[in-house]
Amino acid sequence: MSATLSGRVTQGTFFEGLFVRALGAEGALADALRTVGVDVRRLQSSYPIEVWNEALEVAWKQGFPHLDREAAYRELGRQLAYGFIRTLVGKVVDVSLPVLGPERFIQRLPSLSKLDTFEYQVEVVPLGERRYRVSYRGDPDAKPDLMAGLFEVGLRRTGVDPTVVVTVREPMGFELEMSW
Repeated sequence: MSATLSGRVTQGTFFEGLFVRALGAEGALADALRTVGVDVRRLQSSYPIEVWNEALEVAWKQGFPHLDREAAYRELGRQLAYGFIRTLVGKVVDVSLPVLGPERFIQRLPSLSKLDTFEYQVEVVPLGERRYRVSYRGDPDAKPDLMAGLFEVGLRRTGVDPTVVVTVREPMGFELEMSW
């Protein structure tokens, strides 16, 4: 675990969704996660963002070593989405997605960022029919590929066949273009 903690946290539900529900962490993966502060048998309600970051690196190297970092993180985002909807909180969210539809799902992304413990800017810009740009700015832990995979599955759960492309990568932000 990192020596200096930022004060930011990640909800334990995301750890449950990714590491327990989706990846079924046991054996070498569970052992490696314990070395960065995650015991999948006794999950906490939240973890420092630094632990989340290190756990994602472990998941990449243990679960997807054949993929480069960007492809692995996109797959981890997909797995996070699929695992999250198998949690109690995720089941509630999943039921609402088809009713919400893709446009309202995307338009609500800025309000979802308020659930984080760190304030960053999320802007949604319509680019045309069934096409949007979503910009994240001021996020020191920006993970564009993880978010692209997560939103790809989220949009798919609304009933569309989406395309999500990372168009801008910056140290403190990124942009995604989403269409269907």
